[in-house]
Order: sequence, then structure tokens, then C-alpha cells
Amino acid sequence: MTSAPLPASARVVQSFGDHGWAVAEPVKECDESQPVRIQYQRKLGRCLAGDRVELGSQNEVKRILQRRNRFGRGTKSGQYQAIAANLDSLIIVIAPRPAPSISLLHRYLTAARIERIEPVIVVNKMDLEWPDQAPFNQLDQLGVPVHRVQCEPVPDMDVLQPVLNHGVHLLAGQSGVGKSSISNALLPDLDLQTQALSDATGKGRHTTSAATLYSLSKGGWLVDTPGVWEYGLWTMPAKTLERGFPEFEPYSTQCRFRDCSHQHEPGCAVLDAVERGEIKPFRYQAWLGLLAEQARLGR
Repeated sequence: MTSAPLPASARVVQSFGDHGWAVAEPVKECDESQPVRIQYQRKLGRCLAGDRVELGSQNEVKRILQRRNRFGRGTKSGQYQAIAANLDSLIIVIAPRPAPSISLLHRYLTAARIERIEPVIVVNKMDLEWPDQAPFNQLDQLGVPVHRVQCEPVPDMDVLQPVLNHGVHLLAGQSGVGKSSISNALLPDLDLQTQALSDATGKGRHTTSAATLYSLSKGGWLVDTPGVWEYGLWTMPAKTLERGFPEFEPYSTQCRFRDCSHQHEPGCAVLDAVERGEIKPFRYQAWLGLLAEQARLGR
């Protein structure tokens, strides 16, 4: 286990209850430095993968630098569970097969926008025919970048390089869409980085469900979140949920009632915009679905 002190500024690459693992920042290309164990102080709380921290002489965390955002999910009871911090983009992967979950796609878009993380949609398996059905025929109406890539027979990730050259990025998507294949294509030295972390922590690959940061060759970071789980939102006020629907913003301030839920209230400017075709009906249906989900969570 590596115990040499890190510079004062470091990036957390993996986090557990009372400790984590970090690397010096900035990471230089071909940097072979080992992750170092860092210790948390109870008064500061637990770090997240992606946090930037200031360390003391014994690699104790003296300060967690201000987070730009957090990305997380809801537990079955609707509690918020943070996964990573300081994301620049949430890369939502879909594919013609298996058929995408439309509700899952809208949950990811909403979660990213609530935290002011840029959502990016990546359509994998571009060698397969693009179905003329939702969500594929709606992607250009979502107001987010859409890129097409493939992993087989020859990886083609060129369109993603400008997105990934800097910042922190997390891959998300349902099982079977090729997230692992994309990670392997973007991280040709993934085995080396994984081995370095395994050597430091004493844990083998895939023995933990903790989010892990891997450094990309051009200077960015990719967050790997092992395991497959159904992604759900957490309990939140309707106004917070509304941040996930930026197309509502020009109209919601004109609603008759300040706490308008945009469902049935008289004088709702959002409903009027839907009827005029200024808000896409499929986005409004996504809004109603997420409101119903919030009701099930007990709000």
C-alpha cells in the first residue's frame, strides 16, 4: 500500500465510509503514480469520487473544495444517494437494441439538469438501423448533444473526444447498451489503472460497487459505476423537479398560481403552451410521469 504524502491538492478517485483513495492533480499523461489512501475527518463528512480536496501531511483531508454539483440517485424509499461530484457531463448511452426505456432516459435528463450537469446522449451500435420510433425520432427535440458511436467490430469514438478532453464525465444507461465496451474503448489502459488501484487498496477488480474515476489520455476523467441498478429519482419539491424541464421556464412564471403543478390548474401557462405545440407533448407526458412517481414516493 502506498503511503507517500500527496501534494496539497488531490482528486478523490474512490471513496468509502471513513477513507478513500486519491491521486495528485493535475494528472500528467503517462503518469504512473499510485493512488494513495486518504483519511476523512468526521467534522468534514465523507468525500465523493470526483471531489477535489486539500490534504495534510498525513494525507488527512483538511478541506473538501467547493463542489460544483453532485450526481446521485434515489433509494427505494426516495432518499438521495450521492454517487460522484463535480461532473461536467452525464453521458446517457442508448442503443437500437435493447430497446431504450423512455422513462429511464427522461429520468437521467432530469437528474442531470437539476444538478446543472450537461446531459449528452450517445447512441451506441450505430451499425444497426435507427428505428423510426420514440425515443430515436425525438432526440433532436430534446435540446441536448447527440452522438453516434460503435464498439464493434472496430471502435469508433472520435466524436466523443472533444467532449471528454477535459472535465469529469459519467456513463449511464440501461443494461446491454454497451457501457463497458465504451469504457474499454475510451480507456485503452483501463487494466493498468485498475491494477494500480487494486494494488493500492488490496481489492480485486469488480469487488466493490464504489464509483471510481479513471484518467483519460487527454486530461479528462471517466467515472465508472459498477453494477446494474434501476435508476430512480429521489423525493423532491415540484419546483426542484421543474428544473429538469428547462422548456417550461419561459411559461411557468406566467402561471396564475405560484405553486402550479402544470396538471389541471386554471391559468396554467405551461398547459397553454402544450396545447399550442410550443412544448412537445412527449416532454409534457414525461413531466406527468415523474410527478406521479413523486406521489408514489410519498410527497
